[in-house]
Order: sequence, then C-alpha cells, then structure tokens
Amino acid sequence: MLVRASNAFSHCFIAFFSYTEKMCGLLRKILVCCGLTLGVSYSQNIGFGVRGGTPLNDFVKAESKTGAITNVVKGRGNVIIGPMFEVRLPFGLGIEADALYRRWNADGVLSSGSANSWEFPIYGKVRMPGVVVRPYAGAGVNFQRLGDIGRFLGGASVDSSRRGFLGAGGLELKVPMVRISPEIRFTHWPDSGPIRSTNQVDFLIGLSF
Repeated sequence: MLVRASNAFSHCFIAFFSYTEKMCGLLRKILVCCGLTLGVSYSQNIGFGVRGGTPLNDFVKAESKTGAITNVVKGRGNVIIGPMFEVRLPFGLGIEADALYRRWNADGVLSSGSANSWEFPIYGKVRMPGVVVRPYAGAGVNFQRLGDIGRFLGGASVDSSRRGFLGAGGLELKVPMVRISPEIRFTHWPDSGPIRSTNQVDFLIGLSF
C-alpha cells in the first residue's frame, strides 16, 4: 500500500510540475504577444517626419539708436525646414513639436546681411472627424533663437531668445504610408529689448509617418 501510494504521489508530483512548466511557457508566449501588440499599437500613435515651408511676412523687427540715427532692422527669410514629432492621442487630440531652421536676410539702415534662426514650437492640436481629410486647429508656444541680430544693430547687446504665442490651422490628408498636413501658422512675438513686437505668419507643409 505504501509503495502504491508513494508511486501515485510521485506521478501526481511530476504531472503537476509538468503542467506548471507548460502553463509558464504558455503565459510567457501570451505576455510576449501582448507586449508586441501594445508596442505596435503605441508606435501607431507616434508620428515623425519633416515640416517645411515659406514665410508670408517679416518675422522680426528691431530698432536701435546710433547718435541721431534710428536703425530699423527687418527680416523675413525664404525657406523654413526641420524635423517634426507628434504624439497622437484619442478623440482627435495631439501634441506636435518641431525644430525649424530659417536662413533670413536682415535689411537695416546701417547694415544688412544674412543670419540664422531656430524655432522650437510646441502646440496641442484638435482634429475634426474625417476619413481621408481632417481639418485641425492648434495653439501653444513658440521658442525662437535669433542668430547674429546684434551685429545689425551697431553691436548692441541683444537677448536673441524670445517666446511667443502660436496658433495654427490646417488639413491632414491621410494617404498610404504618409500623412500630409498643410497649415497656416501664426506666432505673436512680444517686445524683447530692441526687438519689437511682431506677428509672424508662415505657410508650412508636414510629411509624417
């Protein structure tokens, strides 16, 4: 009897651990599949690409005095381009951040030339319902770094960093493999020392994946 009971217990013990090992293997497979599914689902909510366009007006104006002369410097530029990154949220919401480079031409009373500018806009977006074409609007902040502005103002000390309010509106066209988003972007820059308050308007097109 003891031998039979011992053998039965051994069989149950082996069967239990064999079953447990199979269940652990199955659980591992389930967890891996769930992880991959969540990863793919999450990656579909992340967009990245490039955004570029052209300015529609002068985006900077600065003034300084040299003796009796008031030096007024204006600048526009030709091409704006840089990488874009977007987090797509439920209910048509989203957050976009860009790093945009602009080579601009300074036209001043005392001096003129070319300079660089970087902008780092961050703004929230709301997309309207649609299948292929979805209108959207957004608002946020724009951070700008103006390069070499001081040398156009007679060497005046200028804080070339400024922050402005951003508003945007456009259309998102979803085609195979890419999203195309032409938009009009408005930025209001406040006064910053010799740099005067301006309203900047740009036309930009985004290509994102």
